[in-house]
Amino acid sequence: MAVPLAVAPESDDYGAQLAALGTKLEYLHPALRAGEFARRSATPNHPANTAGTRAYQEHVRIIREMHIQHEGWKRLLHDHLELACNPGKTVAIGAMVGDAATGERTLHPRNLHRRGAATERAAEANAQLELFPRPVRRDEIVVSAEEAEQLRIWFLISYRVQAGDKVHIHTELSLPGEVVSGYVTKWKQRIPLPVLEMDGIEPPYEDGPGEIDIPVDFR
Repeated sequence: MAVPLAVAPESDDYGAQLAALGTKLEYLHPALRAGEFARRSATPNHPANTAGTRAYQEHVRIIREMHIQHEGWKRLLHDHLELACNPGKTVAIGAMVGDAATGERTLHPRNLHRRGAATERAAEANAQLELFPRPVRRDEIVVSAEEAEQLRIWFLISYRVQAGDKVHIHTELSLPGEVVSGYVTKWKQRIPLPVLEMDGIEPPYEDGPGEIDIPVDFR
């Protein structure tokens, strides 16, 4: 079966492409670095998915903190997605684990873990949220139904590789375009980013098959 081609940027100037979205590599790499340190804090006595859960949580936290501090963005919980959103409510950024094709310009990456059931549950929950709106914090941004149509949700996608005494984190900031059976099959735009290299420390416990189920909605 033919694999659909990903839409890659025409230029290698990722800095300009990030700037057009209101972000910088200096905001994204620290999130990956924090996630790696959090992953390494898991011990053999933690649940099997602790390392991945902690990494994801730090990815989201640092993405938010960097953009809030430097660009005036706000935190956004949209359709159960944990995001940072720009003041114009046109661009939001979340985090996702990708596969081995992540960051490779000529390949077609996709999310590593299937999201089908979670997306369905999120849709059901959203119908309830319209009837019973949750309290909104002062540091959050609210997106109306009309604004949601204009919002584009990008994901900082990462794939971790242990290489000798180093860890290489392959990454890209990409905009999903189509999902089939819980996996991204088409990208509207991809921005491959430089590989982040860190000193390697073997994690005490690798993630098991029971990865956390985070609802993902694509636009």
